[in-house]
Amino acid sequence: MIPFVARSIPPRPLVFLLCVLVTVACPACLQTLPEQNPMKYAPPSAGEPWKPDASQVLPPLPSEKLSDIPPELEATADNLTLTELVDVALRNGPVTQLAWERARVAAASWAETRGEYYPAISGNVGGTGGKISQAPEMDPFRGVYGEVGVSLDYLLLDFGGRKAKVESARQALIAANWNHDQAIQDVLRNVSQAFYTYLGNKARVRSTEVSLQEARTSLRSTSARRRAGVSTIADVLQARAKMEQVRFDLVAHRGDVEISRGELAMAVGWPANTVFDVAEPPDKLPLDRIKQNTDNLVEIAQRDRPELIAARASVYQKEAELRKSESALWPQLVATGNAGWIGANGRIDTGDIDGNDTKYYGGLQLQIPFFEGFSLRNAVRRTKADLDAARAELRLKQESIIADAWTAYYDFRTAVQQLEASESLLASSNESYRVSLARYRAGAADIVELLNAQSTLALARAQRVEARTSVHTSYAEFVHAIGAQVL
Repeated sequence: MIPFVARSIPPRPLVFLLCVLVTVACPACLQTLPEQNPMKYAPPSAGEPWKPDASQVLPPLPSEKLSDIPPELEATADNLTLTELVDVALRNGPVTQLAWERARVAAASWAETRGEYYPAISGNVGGTGGKISQAPEMDPFRGVYGEVGVSLDYLLLDFGGRKAKVESARQALIAANWNHDQAIQDVLRNVSQAFYTYLGNKARVRSTEVSLQEARTSLRSTSARRRAGVSTIADVLQARAKMEQVRFDLVAHRGDVEISRGELAMAVGWPANTVFDVAEPPDKLPLDRIKQNTDNLVEIAQRDRPELIAARASVYQKEAELRKSESALWPQLVATGNAGWIGANGRIDTGDIDGNDTKYYGGLQLQIPFFEGFSLRNAVRRTKADLDAARAELRLKQESIIADAWTAYYDFRTAVQQLEASESLLASSNESYRVSLARYRAGAADIVELLNAQSTLALARAQRVEARTSVHTSYAEFVHAIGAQVL
């Protein structure tokens, strides 16, 4: 009986009947299916973590492999220059890689939209066999039937919609290309600033180590005076407290060195725990590289900042999108055509059929949008508002870029002047400490004067390090602000 049912019932009803039988006979079997119990595959409650099974623990993708020091730089990994680090960041860093891939996507999208300038040609091949029902007054056909055909569709006229769509994609490509250039400038600035910050923290450690030696000298002098009976234990304790404070600062500064080295590695595109070091740059500072006045610098920034040009391209893109949405209100004229071959071999009740024939036709189709639920007109409103927003964003970008150039210029000038002042302060503070130490040893000064002179010298030394670092980092910011790519 069962074989007879299997042959008599079509496949789909048979599958449905089997599912019903399984559901009635074994409802617990279906509880493991996601479509029957989907909540089983979510976290059990709001306060309990999700526990994935082995199939849900996803292995890392090949693209997740982090970059490392290139083989050609391994031999000098403890003495890398800024030029080498920038080169690695530009070639292998994720920032430029992402911007480059987005530009490539935009290029492919532009080429994709240009495909609408060409006709769409497709082919089809099909065949059937068996008993085929025909019109009620005709006998059923038994046999095989085949068909081969080629069809063509070509948009002839759409009142500028196709052209606007292509132009929108082209402007998106232009914006993506300028954003790629902006990513390069960002990398140049970020790597340079991280490089000099790291060097500045290393210099701060060295200056603090010198201050620690001076604090130890002051403590030894105080202890010697106490042994000679001309000083008190309070003087010794004050000198020791000052030394321990400097030691405390030294520990913090050494930690800053490791943190800034990790930040430099990340700016280059390496993991933060990459083991490397950098070469000390020459002492020459970029103090004479700016000749233009502020007005010229603002003009340069407005001309060369890639992100401003990208925002301008975005406005052109929105204008093209508006033209495209407006063209959708008008008719489209489409040319169509089809050509093919038909063959049949079989029989009907009145006789055999064996033959073939060709077919072809062509025509024009005018598509007129009478009513689309107001969607077309609202699309025009939306793209018009989007264009206005892009124009407003462009104005904000212009103001922001002018402010960036203005601020970066005066930050750099201020850093240069502060460096000059810090040099004088360090020289006078060093001389003051030397004199105070001699006076203290001779008994002409007390411990307060000595410790104040020591603190002033340590502060002056730290300010000089900070000023030198600021000159380099503010210069990198200034170059970035005006859209230049030369450090």
